[in-house]
Amino acid sequence: MALVASLDTSEHLLAPPPRPTTSGRNDGFSFWKLPEDWRASPELLNDQSEESARHFLYEEYLSAEHRQPPPRMNAYYRVKDFIPPTMRHWLNSAAIQLRGKRSFPHWPVESALLDFWRSWLRSSMEFRRANDDWHIGFWPSGKKCCIVLTHDVESASGMKRIERMADIEEKYGFRSAWNLPLAQYRVDWNMVDRLRARGFEFGAHGLSHDGRLFRSATDFSELTPIIERLAHMHQMQGFRSPSTLRRAEWIAMMNFDFDCSFSDTDPYEPQPGGTCSLFPFFLGDLVELPYTLPQDHTLINLVHRDPLALWSTKAQWIESIGGMILTLTHPDYSGSGYYLSQYEALLKRLSGFQAWRALPSEVATWWRERDRMTLSLSGDTPVIVGPGAERAVARRLSTEPLAN
Repeated sequence: MALVASLDTSEHLLAPPPRPTTSGRNDGFSFWKLPEDWRASPELLNDQSEESARHFLYEEYLSAEHRQPPPRMNAYYRVKDFIPPTMRHWLNSAAIQLRGKRSFPHWPVESALLDFWRSWLRSSMEFRRANDDWHIGFWPSGKKCCIVLTHDVESASGMKRIERMADIEEKYGFRSAWNLPLAQYRVDWNMVDRLRARGFEFGAHGLSHDGRLFRSATDFSELTPIIERLAHMHQMQGFRSPSTLRRAEWIAMMNFDFDCSFSDTDPYEPQPGGTCSLFPFFLGDLVELPYTLPQDHTLINLVHRDPLALWSTKAQWIESIGGMILTLTHPDYSGSGYYLSQYEALLKRLSGFQAWRALPSEVATWWRERDRMTLSLSGDTPVIVGPGAERAVARRLSTEPLAN
């Protein structure tokens, strides 16, 4: 906290701008973006579909106790800095083995929400006696899937490895987002400016990996304004919670454009769970972008698995469905040596996908625009109206992998 203490009351530290107020819905109709005349069909049970989706997206299949950081994390953070990293990883791995593995959501792949979206669509088509119809494609310009590269930079040594990783990403035609804790170490803002000029993006990773933000309502109310003001000062639109600790209803109140604190499925984090989603969704006024490939830290330090094999297999599955491949890697672990070569091999494979390569802010903007678009038919011709409609493509449901 010492790094931000002097900034907290500075006059130049402006209040952040208002949050976007274009929050959308997570119901079946909005997910698929079907023709407007479908809205008049009460048989769609659209409101019920939103409640069913919320069960997964907001992790409501977990008890209230398990939808927040476990109390034992407080003791862990009190001694964390005194434990050498290698020993810390060993202890975390042992703790994961002791707590056992939950039966749901399954890891590394969980299709429950995808199955629900598919089932809802089929039932709706049966009610309407439709063999096929149009919808607004999930991604701009008719791309098959979406690829988003993100990183959390946990230390000053990790920061020194950023540019090397960025060079490799650029080699394969990618740009990525780097999430920085704003009070954990000295940030090289000159490097941040250099990378932004090259098209990379930076987000806020809380203040520090100390477990405080979601520990209590008091901590949250004290720390959130500081995070928001610092993020605004450094032109950061997105947030990811340190250690992905989270409370959905609290994150939804934060003044950011998008959040990346949730996974589709991750039983190995300090707070296990997952949204079961391979697509963005709305979390209050924020767009939530869940990470959908296992973290490098998990594979390298906790379960001792070869990253490339699992990354590649899951990425191919997500591509086949047409979802969002969102990585979460750390230059602290994947920024040098063997694991950097593994990451480069992943980029090489992803570069062959017919995908929209996007930054998190671009995906959030698109998902808001898509939510506000409308689809209608002029004769047999689909017509899309709304912001960003020039990039949208109407697709036959019969050609959409997820619908079949």
